[in-house]
Amino acid sequence: MKILHTSDWHLGRTFHRSPLTDKHRQFIDELLDYVRAEGIGALLISGDVYDSSIPTAESTALLDRALTRLVQADVQVILSSGNHDSFRRLSYGSALFEASGVHIRTTLEDATRPVELVEGTQRIHVYAIPYLAPRLHAAALGVEPTHRAVLGAVLGAIRADVADRRARGEGADRVIVMSHATVSDTAGNADTTPRSDSERDISVGGIDWVPAFLFEGFDYVALGHIHKRYPVTPTVRYSGSPLGFSFSEETNRNGAYLLELTPGEEQEPIITGHEWATRVPMKTLRGTMDDLLNNPEYALYERGYYCRIELTDETLPVGAVDTLRKRYETISHFSYRSTRKAVEKPAAPPLSQKLNPVDLFDQFHRYVRERPLTDPERAAIADIADRVTTQKDHA
Repeated sequence: MKILHTSDWHLGRTFHRSPLTDKHRQFIDELLDYVRAEGIGALLISGDVYDSSIPTAESTALLDRALTRLVQADVQVILSSGNHDSFRRLSYGSALFEASGVHIRTTLEDATRPVELVEGTQRIHVYAIPYLAPRLHAAALGVEPTHRAVLGAVLGAIRADVADRRARGEGADRVIVMSHATVSDTAGNADTTPRSDSERDISVGGIDWVPAFLFEGFDYVALGHIHKRYPVTPTVRYSGSPLGFSFSEETNRNGAYLLELTPGEEQEPIITGHEWATRVPMKTLRGTMDDLLNNPEYALYERGYYCRIELTDETLPVGAVDTLRKRYETISHFSYRSTRKAVEKPAAPPLSQKLNPVDLFDQFHRYVRERPLTDPERAAIADIADRVTTQKDHA
């Protein structure tokens, strides 16, 4: 059986206030094409299908269309809620969806209710653990309100259910666990998980991660929450998000993991990575104003890219962003760093009250920026001073 591991779709997400609806629609089309081409039997979505606990109508329509097409392609879908999702909203109609092959897991009780996948003589049980906020679920489990304690207790309950089913002769050949959490491959106190700016903090008491050894004994662990696709261990993996959602994910190669499971406990799962062609075009450009405006290598990013501009110059030119927009269609983020070496300055000289506003500001500017005002800057200050004086006269 072929199973595709995805997570963190974040339907409804924007990129610096720019909607990503078209990119999500393009990804879903690509997903359906890949599912059909590979003959995939089941799709896992390990949490954060939506970006908001109150998804927009457009977002719910996207998910509805995706699930409908997947069911029509005879694909079983197993979907768990993440920390961005509202488990109540996501679970609406789950009993009806179950009959159609869409299995939604959003509650603590759902975590020990496996989805059974059958192909020929092979039986696979998938336990989907939704995101469980420690403060909300620790008391019911009788543990401390930490991610490690809560997740450890749930995994213990899953192992007990696996053993009980096998004792009754109802066990599966393979057991897969889905979880939406921060998992690090370490037995110590250091978190080695690669983070992204677009991931929401889920820490409790400053700690949000759990060690990978909690998941020992399962054939595969399909993780969600971290937006980078990478293996924590050979069988414990993050699929990452299908799209990049922040400039910190600029170098990510967004994709998924494909599992191929064959009958026989001695047969190891075949796990291969897949990279989506659909991308959010983003680029960080650094340099002087002259370089940013004239470097021919940057021509590719003038149209169709979200640009993060980091200007490095001795001084910040007036209207720098407006000037740069003449070349770059979309500047989503701008920052400036002076290349002038920091020096210890003497105390500022007293400002002369006898000067007119323009000369007074020029005196201050010479001290702070170590140069006089330019003619356009003097004109701008004069205009501001005139407007302030006019308002005072009419007050």
